[in-house]
Amino acid sequence: MTLADLVARVRCLLIDFDGPICSVFAGYPAADVAQRLREVVRERLDGNLPSSIAVSNVDPLQLLGQVEALGDDELTRAVAETCRDAETTAVASARATPGAEDLLRTAHRTGRRVVIVSNNASAAIETYLRDNDLNGYVDGVAARFDGMSPRLLKPHPFLIESGLKTVHVQPGDALFIGDSVTDVKAGQAAGTPTIGYANKPGKHRLLTDAGADGVIETMKSLVQALQPVTTGPSA
Repeated sequence: MTLADLVARVRCLLIDFDGPICSVFAGYPAADVAQRLREVVRERLDGNLPSSIAVSNVDPLQLLGQVEALGDDELTRAVAETCRDAETTAVASARATPGAEDLLRTAHRTGRRVVIVSNNASAAIETYLRDNDLNGYVDGVAARFDGMSPRLLKPHPFLIESGLKTVHVQPGDALFIGDSVTDVKAGQAAGTPTIGYANKPGKHRLLTDAGADGVIETMKSLVQALQPVTTGPSA
């Protein structure tokens, strides 16, 4: 099935944030955020850092999941709030993904609903959309919120299902665009076709092997697929 076939009857685009829309940690490295989260854990546990909180882990969201596994709700809440605040700071120096704004505008112009579906904090996403004048092209945000269990983050289908409910669209009438294997798995679990965004070397094969319904390497190709087909006058 071609990309044009995949988008032909789509009523809604569900779009991941970090990657497809922008590089969240371009100016505030994820490794620095992860280290800050570990500092919160150490402070809360009187200087002790559990061995399960991997020092080598530079993914703040994976680290958040490791913290929740400790079974300390207050600690999880403190780390989640720190992560939220760090992400909100990070989006001020985030690097926009080439073609992402054009994608949002084209989807809006062609009558598709758009929902940002992300493991990142809702507060950070809403700040980015507001600061970049993109609110008018987005119909909803389904992302990590205060008090949400990290177990519900993708690859769990919870956020995709929440995004679909926001715009009252059935899974088969939407298309999810994400840049990770967890995105593909979340789409599959929700029953929503998924386009993998291969923004780094090696990702095309990784996303294809994960079962993505299609893989793109630039947002421009998706923008072009969304454009209505026009034909000239018959001879």
